[in-house]
Amino acid sequence: MRPPQDNARALFLIILIFWLATSPDSGPGLIAGPALVRNRIARQRHALGILNSTQWGDFAPRLPDDPPEAEPKYLNLTGFREEDGYVWEDLKRFKDRCEEWSTNAVGIPEAAEPVWRNATGVVRGLWQRVNTSSPRYHSSYNLSAISPGVTWAGSNSDWGRNVTGAEGKVLVRFEDDENDEFEPDKTDKLMLNKAEIKARQVTGTVNVDDIEGTGSSWEMRLHGIHWPRQGAMLLTTTSEKFAGIFGLPHLTARPEFFESSQELLNRSLDKALLEKEQHTFPAPIEPWTSTIDAPSDAWNPSPHCEYVLYVQIHPLDHDILGVQPSLTGPENVIKAIQDVENELRFPQGTGHHSVPRLQMSAVLFSPDCGFFLETKGPPAYASVDGQHLIGVKQEIFLYSVSTFLLGLAAIIFGQLQLLKMQMRETSTPSTLGRVSFYTCCMMLLADGMLFTGAAAWSFSASTTLLPSLAVTCVSFLSMTVETFFLAEIHKVQEPEWRRQERERERQNTPATATNTGNAANPRQPPASATAHAPTTPPIIIPSDQDIDAEIAEAETNATLPAPATAATATPSAQNLRTQLSNTFGSLLFTGICILFLSLAAASWRPHIRAAYFDTLLFGYLSLWVPQIYRNVHRNCRRALSWRFVIGQSALRLLPVAYFYGTPGNFAFAEPDRTALAVLAGWLWLQIWVLAGQSVLGPRFGLPRGWLPEAWEYHPVLREDNMEAGGLPIGLVSSSSSSPSSPTGEERKQQQQQQQRNTSTHVIDCAICREVLEVPVVRAGSDDPTAGGVSGVLARRAYMVTPCRHIFHSHCLEGWMRFRLQCPICREELPPL
Repeated sequence: MRPPQDNARALFLIILIFWLATSPDSGPGLIAGPALVRNRIARQRHALGILNSTQWGDFAPRLPDDPPEAEPKYLNLTGFREEDGYVWEDLKRFKDRCEEWSTNAVGIPEAAEPVWRNATGVVRGLWQRVNTSSPRYHSSYNLSAISPGVTWAGSNSDWGRNVTGAEGKVLVRFEDDENDEFEPDKTDKLMLNKAEIKARQVTGTVNVDDIEGTGSSWEMRLHGIHWPRQGAMLLTTTSEKFAGIFGLPHLTARPEFFESSQELLNRSLDKALLEKEQHTFPAPIEPWTSTIDAPSDAWNPSPHCEYVLYVQIHPLDHDILGVQPSLTGPENVIKAIQDVENELRFPQGTGHHSVPRLQMSAVLFSPDCGFFLETKGPPAYASVDGQHLIGVKQEIFLYSVSTFLLGLAAIIFGQLQLLKMQMRETSTPSTLGRVSFYTCCMMLLADGMLFTGAAAWSFSASTTLLPSLAVTCVSFLSMTVETFFLAEIHKVQEPEWRRQERERERQNTPATATNTGNAANPRQPPASATAHAPTTPPIIIPSDQDIDAEIAEAETNATLPAPATAATATPSAQNLRTQLSNTFGSLLFTGICILFLSLAAASWRPHIRAAYFDTLLFGYLSLWVPQIYRNVHRNCRRALSWRFVIGQSALRLLPVAYFYGTPGNFAFAEPDRTALAVLAGWLWLQIWVLAGQSVLGPRFGLPRGWLPEAWEYHPVLREDNMEAGGLPIGLVSSSSSSPSSPTGEERKQQQQQQQRNTSTHVIDCAICREVLEVPVVRAGSDDPTAGGVSGVLARRAYMVTPCRHIFHSHCLEGWMRFRLQCPICREELPPL
């Protein structure tokens, strides 16, 4: 019969395949798809023609304070028409805000301060929402009239990317590739200087956290133009209801911006459309799309808010740069900035002690949803309330990522070395039986998830490929060694689990069988009163089989005659591999679920997302709880070395401390030192519990009724137990028939004199042949320290076996690491 785990996994796979097979296909199919793409290309060609034939000032929407006789100007572009109903009356307000932002950052255009010429980097900050002159809702628009021929998904529901909160956070990643299309300045041919770049294309990935509103996080990609000399950027989204990239020049605030962007976009957009027209089956996804990794939006797009983003780069810190413009002039500042950028892009070893930060101010304008998002900073806000957008250059960001990955690889390698040393110490069945199977499962699960994440990162990594491969390789080695260690623990502890399962079945089976028999014939007397059970033949049990299993099987099948060799053998190697594969399958399924749930948590509300990751890390750092439970259950201690416990705890806490305690971490995670203190304190508490179990005993302070029966190797020895034979051999009086110690008559006289004067008895340890002093409670008296810490510490010096032999604790523990037999009489000993 197939195990239940296999049935559950098979059912899950069937449901997953059925869900994938029945998922609705929103694509138009092979026949209609190319026709739809060609129609879209025709609309884009029309929009490009309008861009080529228009001039500065052709798009002048009606303003709120315009007189009725004023004649506004609109463009025949999707979203730029008057009948579309967008909030273009606030366009002048948007342009004025852009100019104000630039003036506050770099000064007037005629005397602007030098800034970074390459905007590639990552910045983040806070934003404040400002309403437009008139509100807009999704019910204010007729999408069928705005974009005829387009099938919208969920057009009657709330639009995506709609920010409703008063404030929140924003993260922007700029890709300013200087190899992209650019528009150079026109220079005199007699001049030998290289033509300076007037404008070039730029792409920005914006992540807006609407903390106080919807609680969602919206991610979108914007495309636009960067003017390096002025440090200004204008980007926009583009969709079927907003031809943003085709109308971007008309959204600029200066005529020179309009001319350079129009020339650049005419050439770049024409090239992109020409490539699409030359393909028989062109790709449905546009190069200027704002949706990230959503191919379904190419056929049935979902309506969302459109955005226009203006960004102004701030000047660099002159103290960090090492150049003062008032002394050396702005030309030397520009040259110093170029030297820093060249060194970052093409390192030559010249180096700078520190690289100035990347600071920007930005304004986000949504013409269809009707609001502004302005970054918080001077002069509108104090510096303590916000400094607009702060970040680092892309090269510095990638360097921090590479450094973290290399550090993570070193941490995993350290964990691997600690595990190898621990495996050398726990190489016998006795020591393997002490280690918690579930503690090792938690370590394997964490390292397996790390290997999966590092491998996925390596597939898409370019500049961080080597560090990510190092993490992947080391985590794979660690996962392999942990799998082998877990298999060894499983092989040793599996008979114990089977015995526990049989005991549970034995406790439930008699009552059920009796009730069933009485219900069938209540007048029939018990079988023991009417007939004797037939005698079963002797069972021959090989030495490599489970004796308890044979006895239980013989008692269960006592009424059936069996051949002389009939017995239930222990599970074969194939069965053990099957059980272990089920365990690994469960770990794999759990890891996949956690990974998918963590990815889904990126779109949750911030406080829910933070609570989820805090709970996940709390469970991860509870890896010593199963070991504590196993110590109590088996009454054993020192299952793992302190080097392994403290080392693993510190190494596994370090990555958590990086994200929870470092403000400038590469993931831009908000530091939460309170949660870090709780997690570290919880891990430290577990280590203290393990230390207490090692010193005071695993069951110290716990009621006996809560715990299963286990042999106590450190009992309280009393002289009252002589008649019951409770004292160990060698501690009884000289009149006892049993020999006290193989040390001769002189040792006996010294021991008798010692017993008359004190309650400490002295014998020789049979392992090390050294003197062992054993405290014994006098007859008729109570030991006040029997249940206290001092009494526990005193009893830790000796260990008493069930066969009543006594040894040094460290001697017998060292012996039992290799043999579970008494060193004197060879009787079996219960494991520690």
